[in-house]
Amino acid sequence: MKKTTGQAEVSASTTTETTAATATVAAASKTGRSGRRSEEFWCYLGPNLTELLQTGTIFRGTREDALEAAKDAVEKFPLVKTLIVSGEHLPQARLDVKKTGTALHKNYMKVAAGKRQ
Repeated sequence: MKKTTGQAEVSASTTTETTAATATVAAASKTGRSGRRSEEFWCYLGPNLTELLQTGTIFRGTREDALEAAKDAVEKFPLVKTLIVSGEHLPQARLDVKKTGTALHKNYMKVAAGKRQ
């Protein structure tokens, strides 16, 4: 019986340590190594806009920071702001911008058409 009790105590201790380690790793991945919350990033998925904005441009910081950096392009083509997507949504957005019928595809096509005029 003592062996079972000892194993149960070890198991409970190990579970507590594992849970604490998991929580620490999760917190570190959110904050980065420096302890500060890592910055978000945003990516422009629209067509190249000569001298304004290039496809795939990455913006660091908040959405407001990204829109401020792309201010000239947004003023000329207001739909550009819909084509700047968060890094969190980037994989799906890259698919959606190519898929006919999605809002991203429609906005991409409108910006591309406006660019040609």
